Amino acid sequence: MGAGSWPWDRGFYPNLHDVAYNFPDRVSSIGFGPDLQGAGPEWGTLPVIVEVYPEPYFQGEKVLILRDIAFTQNIGMQDRIQSIRIFKGPNFPPGGCKVVFYEHIDFQGASLPIEILPRDSVVEIPDLSALPERWSRTISSVSIEGWSTSTEFTQLVFHDEFSGEQLDPRWRWEDPRGHGQWSARQGYLQMNVAPGVDLWHGANFDAPRLIRRIQGDFAIETRIPVTPQLKEHGGLLVWKDRDNFLRLEKTSGPHAFNGDVRFERHYRGGYQLVGRGPGLKNAKQVYLRLERFGNRFLGYASEDAVNWLYVGEAIAPMRDPVWVGLHALCPGSIPPTETRFDYFRIYRRPHEAHLYQPRDRRSSTSAQSLATWTALRRIVR
Repeated sequence: MGAGSWPWDRGFYPNLHDVAYNFPDRVSSIGFGPDLQGAGPEWGTLPVIVEVYPEPYFQGEKVLILRDIAFTQNIGMQDRIQSIRIFKGPNFPPGGCKVVFYEHIDFQGASLPIEILPRDSVVEIPDLSALPERWSRTISSVSIEGWSTSTEFTQLVFHDEFSGEQLDPRWRWEDPRGHGQWSARQGYLQMNVAPGVDLWHGANFDAPRLIRRIQGDFAIETRIPVTPQLKEHGGLLVWKDRDNFLRLEKTSGPHAFNGDVRFERHYRGGYQLVGRGPGLKNAKQVYLRLERFGNRFLGYASEDAVNWLYVGEAIAPMRDPVWVGLHALCPGSIPPTETRFDYFRIYRRPHEAHLYQPRDRRSSTSAQSLATWTALRRIVR
């Protein structure tokens, strides 16, 4: 490859300048070559394909939506959508899918949920103005709620229930204010956080986080029990440094997301809201899962660890190694938060399990026990 070029893998690249290399402002040629690796999905999870039009009855320039859009201005359609078509995508879930259109940016304000069921070939709204008057006819953000049960990361390589005599020595605590709580044989990790503690540019990086080093592709997962008070605010973290990290978290009830799941990308000191996972407020527990495919990261949430709700996808170039783990926050002036993590797991593709080293006897035994428990659970079901 010559100067000003870069060989990219298969994937979805909304902005060439998001890639962590010096790429010029102009593309003059493109070369295609064979992919000898061939692992992983080409475009991530695509449960549906959404077509939006600036005029009624599908007139005007069509724009495709394949993933969550936090601000329709980014696709040139702010407050301009007048008609909608929704088709099944290549990863359409067996139980159906839902697309939610929001009145305000960042998935806020009044919402218009539209379901597409397995029996539907297409769902159409030819004229938004014909809907009930309670809908403002303004669409500023779009969320796709697609359920999935499949994953290629099936080999458990690390499992910690925080029940030993001491924390695994490969964990690293980042806890400036001492908000993390753990004791021997406790069986969970607790983080109680005071107002104003955050992981945010221009604010502070005082939020407690427990992280460990890793390389290559992976899936990480945790379970957060949810109390009726919705005090939980925390989740999974992929950390490179203060300018480059990802947060997939369950928010607290008083937060602007009202207890829903939120997926954020912090890259080169900038911020992007990747997606929102609503519909889990009444769940007694929330499972979070974050998968890495090179520079692509996919976020999921579930209430049963079987059916996973797609929350969003972020492009975040991070050179290996990175750090993964758990975090909790209490942003702004919301009341103190209390987040309990029942476990933390790392999965690999079966043929890549050996890449996670070292692996001690305790984590290996835990993995074997979990595999047995999962098999028994499936039999019972």
